[in-house]
Amino acid sequence: MSSEGTSLDLLGWGRQGLAYPELRENEGIGRVVVEHRGAYELMGPSGLHEAILATSSREQADDPSDYPAVGDWVIHTLDPIDNRRLGIIKVLPRRSRVLRRASGTAPVPQVVGSNIDVLGIVVSTDQEIDEHLIERYLVTAEGGGVSPVIIINKSDLGGGAEIQELLIRRGIQCPIFLTSAHSDEELGEVAKLLSGGATLALTGASGVGKSTLVNQLVGDPVLATGSVDSEGAGRHTTVRRELLIATPGVVIDTPGLREVQIWDEGGLEAVFNEIAEAALDCKFADCSHRDEPGCAVTASCADQRISSDRLVSYLALCRELQELSDELEEYQRSQRRRRDSRST
Repeated sequence: MSSEGTSLDLLGWGRQGLAYPELRENEGIGRVVVEHRGAYELMGPSGLHEAILATSSREQADDPSDYPAVGDWVIHTLDPIDNRRLGIIKVLPRRSRVLRRASGTAPVPQVVGSNIDVLGIVVSTDQEIDEHLIERYLVTAEGGGVSPVIIINKSDLGGGAEIQELLIRRGIQCPIFLTSAHSDEELGEVAKLLSGGATLALTGASGVGKSTLVNQLVGDPVLATGSVDSEGAGRHTTVRRELLIATPGVVIDTPGLREVQIWDEGGLEAVFNEIAEAALDCKFADCSHRDEPGCAVTASCADQRISSDRLVSYLALCRELQELSDELEEYQRSQRRRRDSRST
């Protein structure tokens, strides 16, 4: 695609914390910048190239989360393995990842992005704020080792400060930024998230202005943007995840998401820390915080130290995770039965 090389440092290698791997002859390192169905685009010192997963790497993958994702660092061949596409030999260890349940009936994980420093959850002043969806994003980020922030876009339309206060009152404790296409000062605060070669991923519903924000950070209109209708519904202008250089860091744009199905409970306590702290004083260690006697969490709700709406959100996520666990167990049993039937 392009023989012009890009240094690993410009792509964020300095934040990876890995020793440079020993490469064989005809091998190089690159970063996944675009993920297609079964194919990828890699950027690195050898240029911008299309690539596919080498057979050996595909055979070693236990589930879809082992496949390359946007943001991954990979070892690849320097020569094509199928006429024009390079072969991805190995995905290097990830220091963070944004993981969710993949769409479809089978309970399998999907890596939205990897080696991300900051996940910017973008909302806008001209769309209704869904606190429950924001909390899902926060849990997903914290569970994957990514620092979340909330970016309230289109602040020039008014109402940004009110949304910020609403989120703070709810108990959301991550940094909250106001930004607008018409405010260099506000954009500058968001741009600071890229300092030191950091990787910033932007996510949120369609129409909140993610692509416009990416174009501003990159300094070039590289992504298509769409208008918003009278009801605040934006067109899906971003159709794929894509990593772009926004010196001094890199930014990942993602398609608009209207729902996020979480995959693990790793970020629950960090996002709902007031509930986790109160739960330490519950009478029973396995308290479900619903109707058990001696529940410190429901007692804290009764005297308004904990928001009842926050508890509803927390319990809904706990219930969803339990249902996922049950579904996974049944799915794994069915997979084992299928393998056993083929071997007899």
